[in-house]
Amino acid sequence: MPLIMHAITNAQPTLLPTLAQRQGTPQSHLIQQVCAPRELASSYPLPLGPKSPLDIEEVLYEIVSYLDKHSLHSCVSVSRIFYRASIRALWSSVQWKNFSWTESFLSEFDRYGHYTVELHENYNADLDRIARICCNLRELRLNWTLATDDKLGSVIHSSPKISSLFLYSCKSLTSQALMHVTTLAGLKRLELKNMIYINEASLVAVLKSCPFLEHLTLEDVKLGGIGLSSLGSTPLNIKTMALTRSSPSGSFVRNILRNSPDIEELSLARNVHSVLSEDDLLPLKDMYRRITSLNLESCKSISGDALLALMFTCPELERVNLSGTNVNDPGLEALALYCPKVTTLNLSWCSQITDDGLSRLLGICAGLRFLDMSTLDIISAAIFQPERPWICTDLETLVMVGINMTRPRGSVTKNHTMMFNQLSRLENLLDLAIGGANLVLELEAGLSKMEKLGNLQSFRIKHLQTVLGEDEIRWLVEAWPNLKRVRFESGSLPAPWLRYFRRQRPHLVLG
Repeated sequence: MPLIMHAITNAQPTLLPTLAQRQGTPQSHLIQQVCAPRELASSYPLPLGPKSPLDIEEVLYEIVSYLDKHSLHSCVSVSRIFYRASIRALWSSVQWKNFSWTESFLSEFDRYGHYTVELHENYNADLDRIARICCNLRELRLNWTLATDDKLGSVIHSSPKISSLFLYSCKSLTSQALMHVTTLAGLKRLELKNMIYINEASLVAVLKSCPFLEHLTLEDVKLGGIGLSSLGSTPLNIKTMALTRSSPSGSFVRNILRNSPDIEELSLARNVHSVLSEDDLLPLKDMYRRITSLNLESCKSISGDALLALMFTCPELERVNLSGTNVNDPGLEALALYCPKVTTLNLSWCSQITDDGLSRLLGICAGLRFLDMSTLDIISAAIFQPERPWICTDLETLVMVGINMTRPRGSVTKNHTMMFNQLSRLENLLDLAIGGANLVLELEAGLSKMEKLGNLQSFRIKHLQTVLGEDEIRWLVEAWPNLKRVRFESGSLPAPWLRYFRRQRPHLVLG
């Protein structure tokens, strides 16, 4: 440690010529420049090294800030000065996890002003103690803790400048806890997950009292009986909203969207039982003009016509998840034509789309980077027909599990050849997943063309009807030099070949 401190204190920069100085400089002059630092020193002022302990701590903080989280944890126990530097780099988020409780970090809160407290599965945490000492909190996370309404109120009263609040699975909290949240005038992010007790009055009070709220997440919160009719015309600044597995009513969605004209990201994922109409999703005609992310995963009660209407109003849409929805071919065509910026698209398990609709989309959406079109034998090899080439040649991730390779009727080998020919055009592909319950993978039908996928890093085969042979797996592994991960759910390599690939390519993970 003394050696490290000596190096930090006495470190001086090495004066070497720059690239511009080296180019075109005679060798003799270059030697003179490197070997004569005294002459150069007069024109370059040397910065003073750190002298005081605080200066040394600042330098050390800059160094440890480049370390990962695991290394920072190790630095905490090295020495006092490493402890203080690591506090700033790592423990700007102070965490107590797995029932452990310590006050060793609380004394540092007065020294540094911007901190986060996270309590995770910590049932004996002294929130009153935190409320007395931590007076400058900007972020508070309570996850599976026994926080009561009064104790949460004490922490909030002590740190009125909290801008991010996360309450996860705190079963003892009630709607009164949200009434304490109304005092956080500068609140920007609120996430409530697995909250049992919540009513309309407390939620409306939060929305009205926190005008700067931009991010709202309500996950596993019972919203079925809340309509937000008392919200009125209160303008909301919400930009990101996620209502996940909360079964919001149509009135709830309609009222909160009507007052959030600047929304950019919306998630209604996994609300299987929420019956949402077109009027609920589109209370204002142009309200989705800024939206970039839309997640409607498993929203089975939203009609195809309502989804079609949405696609006409999202010109800035970039990421869309329609997995398990009733989206149909007209909806896909509207998505392709009216959402030209889409880069991420999830169409897995959509039962209303056909080969023709998907082929039209693949011939229009040139900017796709991620595509999941997994299915249950609904989509067939017709999407690989050479007369309808895919225009999305910049795809980086492609998941197509469950494609029926027995249709169109004819030779299964021909269908495989069409698939391999189409995939060979995706030279930027990094991650590929194929397979299906009825798939008999015929590698000899043109897999050699797949050698063009030189950038491929991950290859997964799922639910094969037949077991891959040893030679087939070896060929797959050797075909792509940049491969980092291979996973087969059927078939495996014998031990000698596994040892061979571990020696030749130690970074490759064989599953």
